[in-house]
Amino acid sequence: MDISGQQSPLNPGRPAASAGARFERDAPLARFWTLAMLVTGLALLVRLPTLASRSLWLDETYSAWFAAVPLHALWTSVPLYETHPPLYYTVLKGWTALFGNGEAAMRSLSVLASVLTVFALPAGARLARLGPRAERVALLAALFLALNAASIQYAQQARPYALQALAGSLAVFFAGMLVLSFARPSGAARARMWWWVAGLAAGAGLTMWLHDTGVFAALGLWTGMTVALLAATPGPRRPQILAVGLAGVGALLVWSPFVPMLVKQNAAMAHLSYWIRFTPRNVTSAWTVISGGRVLHYPAALLVLLGFAWLWKHARAHFWLLACVLVVPILALAGYSYVVKPVFLSRLFLWLGPLGMVLLALGVGQLAPRWRLPAVAVVLALSAHAVLGFYRSRTEDWRGMLARVARDSRPGDVVLAFPNEVQMPVTYYLKTGPAVAYLPGPFPALHLPRTYTGNAGAPNIAPDDVARIRALTAGHPRVWLIERLANLYDPRGIVMNELGRRYRLVRTIEGNGANIRLYVAIH
Repeated sequence: MDISGQQSPLNPGRPAASAGARFERDAPLARFWTLAMLVTGLALLVRLPTLASRSLWLDETYSAWFAAVPLHALWTSVPLYETHPPLYYTVLKGWTALFGNGEAAMRSLSVLASVLTVFALPAGARLARLGPRAERVALLAALFLALNAASIQYAQQARPYALQALAGSLAVFFAGMLVLSFARPSGAARARMWWWVAGLAAGAGLTMWLHDTGVFAALGLWTGMTVALLAATPGPRRPQILAVGLAGVGALLVWSPFVPMLVKQNAAMAHLSYWIRFTPRNVTSAWTVISGGRVLHYPAALLVLLGFAWLWKHARAHFWLLACVLVVPILALAGYSYVVKPVFLSRLFLWLGPLGMVLLALGVGQLAPRWRLPAVAVVLALSAHAVLGFYRSRTEDWRGMLARVARDSRPGDVVLAFPNEVQMPVTYYLKTGPAVAYLPGPFPALHLPRTYTGNAGAPNIAPDDVARIRALTAGHPRVWLIERLANLYDPRGIVMNELGRRYRLVRTIEGNGANIRLYVAIH
């Protein structure tokens, strides 16, 4: 029976769709979600190798340490000397309570966040009804992000950067949708505008909660929206100002409980002799993280510029928004590092990776049809090369080093360690063997009259420590020395010089950034 002319019972007044028409609509939808899930599955697969085979490095053992701290201390005393907000450690605390604190279990939280970021690209385009073109771009961007070496690297670290990338990419998406609701006003757009405002407030607030430098991300977002609305968005300004302002107030409300902690952290950091040395050339390291590797610097830059060219012609408001989001945080943090305090680290820009991949995919679409597939193949091949390089790379091998200490130590051995922040990996990995004495004292050693290099709980070695070294080693025929970055924390070589007067160095265990030395008494 032909029912194409009948009324639909669900939509009175509209002809009921035929079975064939429904199939034609449902088939592309099924293909879209199938492709989205395949790309997400690929993202998961490439984030699993080396997840458990690599030792935790120092910062990851910080995560394990703070996740084990009682919740009250984590939100009161810890922020007085730790340079990161407590939110990530709190989430990790709950995660490890469920899944354990093994290496893979701790890192799996970052894996989950990274995989969700990949899935959010096509899902956002579809759920926001951006149309077939945007959905194709989002699927390709998700594929690029799935194989982005930087995204994979930080998905395998028990640190907050993968979670911040998820929150930051959601904030960028909601900011883009808010600008779109003004650039192409309609009844439906106005009805959903307040959803975008709420999503932007939550995403930006969480981005700031996951790292102190998240304020630079917020600066880029609100600068971009302001420029986009003033330069390329028609319509009355009052509702635009109201929406953008409310989103900003909401983000501040989400973030506000951390502000008193941030003030105290900045006061403590002002006294640090920070180890980072920033030069303007370091700015390119941000692009390394966004693009996915050095090998992608120029190909990715070319395609991103093509993506911006399309936005300039067809979506001027989003050109200004995304240009500001991509450029302002990098330049602002570089300026802060050059003038105030050097805090510029490439991993702080991981949250811009998803945006970079969207612009990259948009640029591919601007190529002549015969060049699109080769361009995609080149990007994927270079990405795979960068990923393989990451798989082969080495990190601090605290697990291997400390296992050798536990195996080769003898009764009567004494272990010295500095800086005292190596207490974190020692506590995590050295379950048996001799007790360890930390110099100048157990972590955190607060408010001592000496230099603090990178952490308000980890002071440098000073001449006053010589007496303690002599007391700790008296009568012991063998001394193990665990050190990390001795050139920073003991630039005068006080510890090694003192040991060298009475002991002979017989063995060195190198751990790619950290070392363990065995000294035997001179008879």
